[in-house]
Amino acid sequence: MSLRTKIKNYILWQRHKLRVAELYRTHPLKYLFLEVTRQCNLACLYCGSSCTGRPPAKEMSIPEWREVVRQVAGDFDAKSIMVAVTGGEPLMKEGVFDLFRELKQNGFRYGMVSNAKLLDRKAAEELVKAGIGSISLSMDALPEINDRLRGPGVSKGVEQGIKNLLEAGYKGKLEIISTITKPAVAGLDEMRQYVSSLRVPLWRVAPVMPIGRAAEHPELIPDVADVRFMLEWIRKSRQDRFFPSPEFSEEGFVGYRFEGLVRPYLCQCRAGITVGGVRYDGRLSACPELTDAFDQGRIQDDRLKTVWDEKYRIFRDRSWTRKDECKECEWWSICLGGSLHLYADTDSHILRCLYLMCKESEKAPASSALKA
Repeated sequence: MSLRTKIKNYILWQRHKLRVAELYRTHPLKYLFLEVTRQCNLACLYCGSSCTGRPPAKEMSIPEWREVVRQVAGDFDAKSIMVAVTGGEPLMKEGVFDLFRELKQNGFRYGMVSNAKLLDRKAAEELVKAGIGSISLSMDALPEINDRLRGPGVSKGVEQGIKNLLEAGYKGKLEIISTITKPAVAGLDEMRQYVSSLRVPLWRVAPVMPIGRAAEHPELIPDVADVRFMLEWIRKSRQDRFFPSPEFSEEGFVGYRFEGLVRPYLCQCRAGITVGGVRYDGRLSACPELTDAFDQGRIQDDRLKTVWDEKYRIFRDRSWTRKDECKECEWWSICLGGSLHLYADTDSHILRCLYLMCKESEKAPASSALKA
């Protein structure tokens, strides 16, 4: 690396650190997850939330969710917050379109993450009428592997869901989100061509996290060589002009070789900083993938605004992550311990470090994908 490049990188990262420090200080709520249900019509082997076909007993009703929306709109600037309605499968939640309309009426920009199995023509038309602005559909591999891991006909459901949305006149953001398992790594090139054939302009990919049911299936977790292959492939693919350009959606630090090149931003876990969340039963947290240890209160007992302003300390002071491999790491001041969904609690070890995996891969045997 030339001296000029070193200086440029130093300035870039110093500016990044200052921006992040300011966000930690001011913690403006910019993104809010509403986990409206844990019920799902699929049973993916690697579901990070361990969702099932039945809703939990204490799941909040849509009238309760609508009240949450009104509360947040009254306490924050709704126009400055993006709301993501998640599950489970949101379309399984009875009355969910009433929630969508409530969000629109209160001035929120909002979107939904769905497996598309229930995204028929009527649902697509209802979504367009409700003014939804962003739809993320999960498709984790080429159809053969995707259906084997997630259920028969799942891939066709995504294809039909996209068609239904376009025919209904949907003009908002549309993306495919791919949680990449080990069997899917070798097919990334073909997967990109497949996503392109679906006329989806945005595609986010990330290796499956070793949490939830995925922790019970280590054979599905990409190894160090697989992760390195993914990052190299994304880095290269973002330099060509083929549509779509894949984006790496794991926030942890991945080293100078990949930072700023595999995604349009530098490493950033903003859980509890700009990202908040309400769980299916009203518990207040940030990202849905976080464990219960990171819960900060209950919407039934406190206003989100009060909890957001007065709690969330473990999110905004991450000195507790400086242990084990992180303790002496030269990049900790940039990484700040990585993504919080990779910790069981503040006393636990991080489940994986992408930066260390990439370093280890330099001396590891090539993955099956690299050999292909």
